Amino acid sequence: MHLVWHRADLRLHDHPALTAALQQGPVLGVVVLDPLILGATSPRRRAWFYANTQALRTAYAQRGGVLLVRTGSPWEVLPRLANELGAQGIFAVRNSTPYARFRDGQLEKALPGRIRWFGGQYVQEPGTVLKPDGAPYTVFTPYSKRWWQAEQGRVLPAPEHFPALSLPAEIAQGEIPLEEAGVPLPPAGEDSALRVLEGFLRDRLAAYPRARDLLDGSGVSRLSPYFTLGVLSPRLAVHQALQLGGEGAQKWVNELIWRDFSGDLLYHHPRMLEAALDPRWEGLPQTDDPELYGAWLQGQTGIPVVDAGMRELQATGFVSNRARMVLAQFAVKLALIYWRPAERAFRDLLLDGDNASNLQGWQWAGGLGVDAAPYFRVFNLTHQALTHDPGGVWLRKWVPESGGNPEPYKPPVLDLEAARRRYLEAAQRIAKGAR
Repeated sequence: MHLVWHRADLRLHDHPALTAALQQGPVLGVVVLDPLILGATSPRRRAWFYANTQALRTAYAQRGGVLLVRTGSPWEVLPRLANELGAQGIFAVRNSTPYARFRDGQLEKALPGRIRWFGGQYVQEPGTVLKPDGAPYTVFTPYSKRWWQAEQGRVLPAPEHFPALSLPAEIAQGEIPLEEAGVPLPPAGEDSALRVLEGFLRDRLAAYPRARDLLDGSGVSRLSPYFTLGVLSPRLAVHQALQLGGEGAQKWVNELIWRDFSGDLLYHHPRMLEAALDPRWEGLPQTDDPELYGAWLQGQTGIPVVDAGMRELQATGFVSNRARMVLAQFAVKLALIYWRPAERAFRDLLLDGDNASNLQGWQWAGGLGVDAAPYFRVFNLTHQALTHDPGGVWLRKWVPESGGNPEPYKPPVLDLEAARRRYLEAAQRIAKGAR
C-alpha cells in the first residue's frame, strides 16, 4: 500500500502521482493540515481549503477510496502514519515555493528513498522552461515562446474506482475543520470546477480577447481559486481550450502561461517573497502613513476605481485582473505604500491568493523588476475606469456614492497628478543611478 499526499492538488483527474501510485497497488489519500501554512493565512482561504478537502474526501469515497486527514508538521505526521500503516512509500505532486521545498526536504530526510515526486501543479513545471544556455527567463515574452515549444504531456483520467483496502479499526479518517469564510464561496470540488470550465469554454471563450479586461470580471473564467488549490488541472484546461481553438483560446492559454511563469520566477528567485526582483526598486521612497494605507485597504480613498476594487475584494474574495493591476499600481507607485505588507494583505483577501502569481502581479504592476516596460508606465485611473467599465456599472455597484462617475466622489487621499510626478522623479533617479 502507498500513500498519496495531496497538497495544492485537491483532485483526482490528471493527477500523475495518484496514477503512478495506483499502478503499484492499493492507495490511501492523505491531506496534512499544516499549521505553518493554515495558521498564517486568512479565514476565507482556510475555509476554501477545508471545503475542497471535504469535496476530495467525497470523491474518494464515491470510488471506494479513503482520504485521511491529519494535523501537524508533514515531516513528523507522514513518517508516523507510514509506519503505522506499513506503507511502502509516498507519492506526491511537487510544490516549488520556498517553504514547500524546505518542507519536502525535511520529509525526504525523515523517509529517505521512500518519496516519489511528480509534476502536476503547473503545465510546465518551474525550472523546466529555460533559455538555450540553461539560464532561467526573467521576461515573459521569450519565456512564453519557449513554453509553446515544450511538450505538454497527456491528460490523465481520474480513477473509476480504488482497489479494496482494509484499514485497522484504530486508524481514524480524521476531522476536517469547519470555518466561516465571511464571503460567499464558489461551489467546491473538481466536479464543480469542471462545470465552470465547461461553461466558460462554451459561453465566453470566443469573446475573451475583447472582454478579459472589463473591470467587473464578467469576461474571465473565474477559475483561479480552483487552480490555486489544484482542484482543476491546468493541463486539462489548456488541452480543452486549444481543442476549441481560435483567438480566445490563444489569449486565455496565454494567461495560464503567466501562471507558469510566475511559479518559475519564484522558483529561481525565492527572494521575491521579501524583496523586489530588481533590488534597485527597493530604493523607492515609502510613505509611513497608516491612514493612507487604511484608506486603500478599505476602499475609502475617494478614487472610484480604487475603492470599487478594494470593496469588491473585501466583500467577495475576487477582483478582476485589470482591477488587480490598478490597485497594486496605486499602492506602490502613487501612494508609495511599501509593497511587501500591502501585497500580503491583498493576497489574504483573495480566495485565489497564490504566492507566486500574486508576487509576480504586484512586482509587475509596481514596476519592481518583472515588467519589461520602462518604469514610467503609470495608469491614468480615470481613463482605466472609462475604458474598462463603460457606463460605470461596476463603479456604481461597489461605490454607489460615485454615481458611476470615474472622477473622485469626495476629496481624494492623494492628488493623483502630483503623486504621479513624485513617483516619476524618484523612479528616474533610481533608473539613472543604474547607468
